[in-house]
Amino acid sequence: MIMSAKIEQLVAMRLNTYFKQQPVTPALTELKMELATDLNEAANDKERSGLDPEAAVAEAFSDFGDINELIKQVNAENGATEKVHRHQITVDEDGIAIDSGKMLKIDADGISINNGTIKADANGLKVGRWTVDANGINEQEDTTEQESSAGLQAFDLAGEYRERLPLVNERRVAVADLISLTIRYQTAMIKVLPTQETTDELIVREFMNYNNPAYQAQVSRHGGNLQIVQGKVPFLIPLRVHVQILVPAQFTGDLSLASRAGNVLVGGLQRLATVALNVTSGSVRVAGLSVTSMTSDLTSGTMTIDHVQIAEQLGLMVKSGRVRLTAVTAASYVASAASGSITGQQLRGGGRWAAKSGSIKLAFAAVTGDTDLIANSGAIKVVMPVSASYRYELESQSGRVVAPRNARVDRQADGYQTGQVGATGTYLIHGRARSGNIHLS
Repeated sequence: MIMSAKIEQLVAMRLNTYFKQQPVTPALTELKMELATDLNEAANDKERSGLDPEAAVAEAFSDFGDINELIKQVNAENGATEKVHRHQITVDEDGIAIDSGKMLKIDADGISINNGTIKADANGLKVGRWTVDANGINEQEDTTEQESSAGLQAFDLAGEYRERLPLVNERRVAVADLISLTIRYQTAMIKVLPTQETTDELIVREFMNYNNPAYQAQVSRHGGNLQIVQGKVPFLIPLRVHVQILVPAQFTGDLSLASRAGNVLVGGLQRLATVALNVTSGSVRVAGLSVTSMTSDLTSGTMTIDHVQIAEQLGLMVKSGRVRLTAVTAASYVASAASGSITGQQLRGGGRWAAKSGSIKLAFAAVTGDTDLIANSGAIKVVMPVSASYRYELESQSGRVVAPRNARVDRQADGYQTGQVGATGTYLIHGRARSGNIHLS
């Protein structure tokens, strides 16, 4: 793409008026270069659409937003002044303490770091909400998760359509013959919701604090697949992007969404075939869906799945993240937690749950299939419905397994237990622990 020398000169002159009173710092130098590149691209696009160079540059600057405020923000984030906090260190016959033991405390009782966030004493090792003791690896209950099911049932999407950032881009695509929707964003707040209007078009709306066409999503259709890919992500400019992808009821295809960072909401869609989510970090909520199958890969961050109906399989892979399920029904679960956690309430289904150096806690409302529980240096706790009838087989290798108290024990030997709860024993619960714990009740 050939850039206009006239526009380049006009952009440079305008930018100089913003930066001439500013200190020369590496951060501001990089910011000025980045602004020059982005504003030149925007102004050249406007010139090609029919504006003269002066008008094109003026409109590009006007569309972009408040550059003075941006400079202030970059200066604040990359300022030369630093605040130095001096720590108080005490060493005596009782031990060692930093900041009266708040930062670090070492004495005869053990070690405590950051007000007990990390703690080692006679009771074991505590790291955050995780404890390692004679009972294995366990996660403390999070009181913030003690929500009532009534509150979750009041799930309402109405407020999710309102945004505080200005709308900078809207695209509409007919969904006729569309079989798949692919969404790829690096860093943004993403909402995939039903359309509020009667239409057979899919709507893409982007809201940003700084407006530049280069930042806007690339929307393309290849046969039956629609792709929405985030535009340019500036290096220094603190760009905030909120995107709404509004899906009409006529769409019954597949949804694939990948996000590296940011918040994601997928809610209220009732006719999707498959849903595939791949999230590197951030917060994800999936609510009020009815789908054929769903897979979710979470590397770090949190994911909440509530009031979701899955006709076939739900696949979950959690690495150093946290997933919470509430009122979820699936014909089969295939879930694994590696150095992460999965908790579930009001679950229906069967399947396979595996914890490797992680934690899985499940409470079933109904078991509708055989269930495998595998703990490798991890912990699994499963609470079955009071009225459930099932057979169980639990085995451990350097681990610990606990059978239900109301069970009829068929066989019990070192590291191996079988039995039955209830009269019929329709389904089998099989648990295997290797240097981990399984608790079935």
